[in-house]
Amino acid sequence: MSSWMQDFQKLDKNEQASRAVLAGGTALLLVMAAVAGFSSGPERTATAPTEPPAEEQVAAAAEEDETVADEVAAVEDDAVEDDAVVEEETAEEETAAAEVLDEPDAAEDVAEERPEDAADEATDVAEAPADADTEMTEEAPAPEDADTAQAAADEAMDEDTTEEVAEAEAREEEVTEDVAEAEAADDAIEDVAEADAIEDAATEDMAAADDGAALLASANIADGERVWRQCAACHVYDAEQNRGGPHLVNIVGREVAAADGWRYSRALTEHGGEWTVESLLAWLENPDSYIPNNQMAFRGLRNEQDRIDVLGFLDANRTD
Repeated sequence: MSSWMQDFQKLDKNEQASRAVLAGGTALLLVMAAVAGFSSGPERTATAPTEPPAEEQVAAAAEEDETVADEVAAVEDDAVEDDAVVEEETAEEETAAAEVLDEPDAAEDVAEERPEDAADEATDVAEAPADADTEMTEEAPAPEDADTAQAAADEAMDEDTTEEVAEAEAREEEVTEDVAEAEAADDAIEDVAEADAIEDAATEDMAAADDGAALLASANIADGERVWRQCAACHVYDAEQNRGGPHLVNIVGREVAAADGWRYSRALTEHGGEWTVESLLAWLENPDSYIPNNQMAFRGLRNEQDRIDVLGFLDANRTD
């Protein structure tokens, strides 16, 4: 329906009116033909619905004709309004075009009315660049002055750079000195620690020596000689001669496994150190427990005083 209306609106007024009348007449003929068909048709049965009177059908057809006529009138009114809008826009465009055409004349009138003013303005414009060039010439520095200023700026920059480099080198030297001082302090701390360790070891040795000396001083030499008889089968104490075992000359304070010509066990050789009073007491108590896997076939002296006495006897017969 909407497309039919759009096609209808594109037609001119006379064509629209002709088609509206044709449509109305066609509708009226259709209605009249329907009424005639109903009036001349076969008779209706008693149960068929009652048809409306012909007059009412004619009235309905007339109302449809009026509706179509109203639609046609509305379309004509829209067409008239569209034509009015188009004519108004056309008039505005013509007016604008006329104004554009009239502008050159107005410009010519203005030029004719004030030629002197235009000439003065042209003169001012021509003189303005000359003044500007003069000012630029006066304000522009001479090439020699620019070179001198640039040289001064470069010299100042070089001086600043030299000062910064000197400051950086000074800071680097300070850091190097601080590092050297820190390293020296660390070395001093290590030296002090080593000295303390040596001193502690010496102190311990002195304490052990003092303890050993006190033990030897408490020994009974005669009882020690009696205990020595258990050792005399394999060892001698008064000559550097190896028999069933290495000689025990100056055994107190001697290095472990140090008798020349004797083949010591690996366990005793790897033990190292020296025979102090404390280590000899532990060795004589139970050799296998003190240094396992040694070759000495001796079960040990269980009595502590016997061990002290025999060590006192050996120390009393030193040869050095």
